[in-house]
Amino acid sequence: MSLIEFIFENFENVVVYDFEYKQTPGNNPSPVCCTFKELKSGKQETHWYLGQTPDWPYDNSNTLWICHNAVAEVSCMLELGLERPDFVWDTMVQDMKLQRGIENRFSLLACCKRFGIETITEAQKEMFRGMIIDNYPDYTKEQLKKIEEYNISDVVENEWLFLGQVAEFEKRNPIFKTTLSQALFHGKAQAVVAKIERNGIPINYELYSDMDTLFPAIKAQEIEELKKVADIYVGDKWNNKKFEEFLNKLGVLKNWPRTKSGQVAKDDRTLYRFSTKYPVIQQIREAKFIIEAKNLKGYQVGKDKKSRSALKMFGQITGRTNVSTATNPFGAPRRMRNIIGTSKDKILIYADWKSQEAVIQGALSNDPNIKAAIAAGDIYMFTAKKAKAIPEDALRKFYEAERKIYKETYLAIGYGQTAIGLKAKLDISEAEAAYLLSNLKRIYPTYFKWIDENIKYSVARGFFETKFGWRFYVSDKEKMNPRSLMNWPLQSHGSEILRQAIIDLDNANFEISMPVHDAVLIHMDRKGCAEKIRKLKSIMSAAAEKVIGCNIQVDTQIIRSQFFQEEPHQERWNILHKKLLIAKKEVS
Repeated sequence: MSLIEFIFENFENVVVYDFEYKQTPGNNPSPVCCTFKELKSGKQETHWYLGQTPDWPYDNSNTLWICHNAVAEVSCMLELGLERPDFVWDTMVQDMKLQRGIENRFSLLACCKRFGIETITEAQKEMFRGMIIDNYPDYTKEQLKKIEEYNISDVVENEWLFLGQVAEFEKRNPIFKTTLSQALFHGKAQAVVAKIERNGIPINYELYSDMDTLFPAIKAQEIEELKKVADIYVGDKWNNKKFEEFLNKLGVLKNWPRTKSGQVAKDDRTLYRFSTKYPVIQQIREAKFIIEAKNLKGYQVGKDKKSRSALKMFGQITGRTNVSTATNPFGAPRRMRNIIGTSKDKILIYADWKSQEAVIQGALSNDPNIKAAIAAGDIYMFTAKKAKAIPEDALRKFYEAERKIYKETYLAIGYGQTAIGLKAKLDISEAEAAYLLSNLKRIYPTYFKWIDENIKYSVARGFFETKFGWRFYVSDKEKMNPRSLMNWPLQSHGSEILRQAIIDLDNANFEISMPVHDAVLIHMDRKGCAEKIRKLKSIMSAAAEKVIGCNIQVDTQIIRSQFFQEEPHQERWNILHKKLLIAKKEVS
């Protein structure tokens, strides 16, 4: 039996489908038409959705839905009032599994090209998409004919891509059940992401509107005020040459850190280091924060006052979600999350896995000391004690500085950070940084032995892989980058945990507003929320068990009206918000 025969045997219908639609920023899609091709029978048909009663030719219960970028296609299904499909083969995601680390373009045309499949050109595709968007919904007969032809071409191309992928997976894994279950897992995650995008992130619309309207004036005023003490900006853009000249006049250029490219450093951490000794640097730091705060013009807020933007669940090589820094409150600087808010009868729950990467490290490496650190309840205090930097009976409230040092050091090992990197982060000597890192190798030897062996084994066979089948093929460039190789197992398994969690939460009818690396944002009714939160934490903890074989504790933050966060993010937002209120008062 071949893999395609196995697939045909397991599903009543195997359907390649593709929507054409129009979508405006912040809003859900408006379907135009959809072409279906059932592969077992060869039946092909196009259905139109321009004001007509939704017509759907296949039952969802035992149909395998094949599409390219399931988020877009499932979004259209949801807009038509259909249920989220259970069985999805996303040819975009499956091509990522075949090519991640080798290729970085995964459009339908790019994927087809790799399989030698003839397609229309990119220019032709852009022409058709432009025609669909620009003329919606009043198409001429000729335009409708062209749209249908274009729609059919996408389905035909994706059919051949699917068959090519099936043949390739058949070569790689003789266990067809595993191949199919892994494809369906990642496809279902994409389908859930479509629901998440549809849910959107509730926004404090009054605050959003004020920011949108008044921010340009705040920015301009801040630049003019800064010019009185330091002329650094040209227009609204930071100018490195002017900043260097200013530092020279101030007499600190000689000791000022530089980037690898030789430019004077302008990051917030560097500015903070010099701000206590030079108050003018603090002025620059605060002004820079205001001037470069995110203008909300690009935020995609829909008619229902919810933020929506593309959530690329597999956007990173690790499989981590990639969100736009320009269109999403969770992609922008963290302080901008303060525009997130909900109504009085609703709450938002920010639920995150506690010390997720550390638990993954312990689970994958089976390091007894990491497991002991997790059991102790505070990994970083445990590490500091084992390093004999603080007494065994030390309490956190008396040793925050030492804890911070060992927190940064512990986190550094997950990213393969060197002494040079840790030196800059902690503002210590390279020798001190090297000592800290050597301490951790002594405290957690099993982990370091495991990660070293894992890297060597994965490089030798040419790829890393999670137990759920997400792969990263090691290029020659990556073979020379131990940082990426050390971090991949942690990030990728964290991503699989997140995917498992959103699937399980959606199955339990939770309204997910956003997946965030090691957390989720949940929108729910205030009434009866205590029991729902307990269930939420249980589901998320159990998702980790399914992926790495052990639970991860979940912390929750209840947001009743506006998203507040830990310092310094909240402190810096407060500065911006104060200026906003002043500007609003002046306008009124």
